[in-house]
Amino acid sequence: MAQSRRNAGTPASAPHGTPTAPGNAQPPQRPRTGTAPAHGRIANRLTVTLVALLAVLAAVMAYGATHSRQTTTRIPAGTPLGSPAPGTTAPQAPDAVTPAELAALADTRGKALADGDEDAFLAALDPATPGLVDEQRRLFRNLRPIPFDEAAYRVAATRPGPRPGDPLTVDVSFDHRITHADTSTVGEGYRWTVTRPAPGAAPRITSITGTPYEGGAGYRYARDYPAPWDRAQLTVARRPHVVVLAEQALADRAEPLADAAEQAAAADLAAYAGPRGTAPGFVLVPVADRAAFYELYGGRADQHGDESGLTYALRSSPTGNTAATTRPGTTAQFGGARIVLDVTSGYFTGGDATRTADLLRHEMAHALVTPLRSDLAGQNQPVWVVEGFADWLAFRSDRDRLSAQFGEARTYLRTGRFTGTLPTDADLYQADPVGNAASYQLAHLAMLRIEETRGAAAVFRFAAAVYADPSAAAVDRALRDATGLDRAAFEADWAQYVRALLDHG
Repeated sequence: MAQSRRNAGTPASAPHGTPTAPGNAQPPQRPRTGTAPAHGRIANRLTVTLVALLAVLAAVMAYGATHSRQTTTRIPAGTPLGSPAPGTTAPQAPDAVTPAELAALADTRGKALADGDEDAFLAALDPATPGLVDEQRRLFRNLRPIPFDEAAYRVAATRPGPRPGDPLTVDVSFDHRITHADTSTVGEGYRWTVTRPAPGAAPRITSITGTPYEGGAGYRYARDYPAPWDRAQLTVARRPHVVVLAEQALADRAEPLADAAEQAAAADLAAYAGPRGTAPGFVLVPVADRAAFYELYGGRADQHGDESGLTYALRSSPTGNTAATTRPGTTAQFGGARIVLDVTSGYFTGGDATRTADLLRHEMAHALVTPLRSDLAGQNQPVWVVEGFADWLAFRSDRDRLSAQFGEARTYLRTGRFTGTLPTDADLYQADPVGNAASYQLAHLAMLRIEETRGAAAVFRFAAAVYADPSAAAVDRALRDATGLDRAAFEADWAQYVRALLDHG
C-alpha cells in the first residue's frame, strides 16, 4: 500500500525417422564350367545367360552394400519405432534443468554479490541476449554500496515449458534486509527464463524481469519490482538513520538530501513513544521523473495524482510455500518501507527547508509504523488514521506553526462543507484540492484531540492498534481504548473541538 503526501502545487497533504535393416540374402554360387554334349547347347546357352545375369546382380548388390555401410545398421527385433540405431547418436532435446541446479544458480549469484565477485554474478547470463549482461552488471554495482544485513536469491516457483527441454520460467525472490531500516527480511520478485543450451551444458539465464502481478489494481509487478537499483546507475548516500538511493541525474543532490533526511528521521524517532517494533531508520528514493515516481515498487503507469511523496510498505519475505510471490496473500507482515520523493515538487524547489522537512517527517511517520501493520483481505487502515497520524507526528515539534496548517479546514467550516463526521477515504482521495487538503487537516485535528484529552501516548497506542487490525470493529475498539469514548461520542466531541478552534480569525 502506498501512502502519500500531496504535492506542494496543491494544498499539502510483467518428426521421427524409421531406420531400415538390410536383408540376409547370400551371394549366388558361381556356375561350374566345362564342355557339354551337343544336345545340351540350348541348356548351356541358358545357363551362360543365367550366370551372366546373376553376376551382374551380385555386382549390383555388392556395390549397394559397399556404399550403404555408413547409413545402415542391423537393429535387433522388437526395437520401438523412433529409437536411435545402436552405436549412433540421434538428435536430442537438452536435458531438463533440475531444481538443484536452479537453487545452485540462485545461491551462486547471492554469494557472488556478498563476495564482490562481479564475474561470478554475471557468469550464468546468456551473452546473446541484448543488454542482459550490461543491465546485470549495473545491478551488481548498484547493490554493492548498499548496507545489507542480508542479500540472497531464492527460487520461489518454477513453471516448465510445454515440451521437454523448453526454457523454464523461474520466479526468484531477492531476499534482503537493509541495515538500520528494515525490521525483517523483505523480498523483491524477479522472473528468470532459464534454459540448458545443449545436453550436458550448464543452465543459462536468458532474460530477467519482474514477477508479474496477477491481482490487478494497476500494478504490473508483484513483490516490489522494480526497485531503484533495477532502473539506472545509483549514487548511495548514508547517514546513521537514512539511506538515500539517487539516480545519477540527481547525484549532486544525494548528500544534501541525506543531511536533511537525517534531521527529520532523528526528530520522528525521538518523538515516537508507542509500541515497539517500529522501523529504526529509512530508505529514501529521490526522482525527477513523474513516470519513475509511480513505476517504482510495482510498475504503475499512467498515474495522474499530485503526491510529492509515496511510502511503499514491503511485505516480509515468505518462507516455505511462496504462492504470494505472484498473488499476495490475504494476510502478511511487513518488514520495511521505501519512501519515493518527487524532487521537482514545490516541497523541494521552493527554497523552504521547513516545508521539505514537513514532507520528510510526514513520509517517515508512515514508514516508521509500517512494520506494525497487518494486511487483511479487503480491509485497509482507514485513511484518516494513516494520514492524520503522519501529519500529527510531522508537526509535533513545531506547534508555533500549527495554526497555519489548517487554512483549508477553516474554508471548509466557513463555507458549510464541514459535516461534523470524520473524513472518509473518499474525502481524502478527492480531486478537489481544497476538499482534499481540508480532509487531511481534519484527520490531523482528530489526532490532536486525542492528544489533548489523553496525551501523546494515547495517539501512538491508537495508531499502532489500527495498523495491527484495520477491521471496523477493531478500529472502534482502539478508539474507545484511546479516548474512553465510543465512535459517535468521540466524533461529536471532535466536531465541537474543530468548530471552536477554527471558527475565528
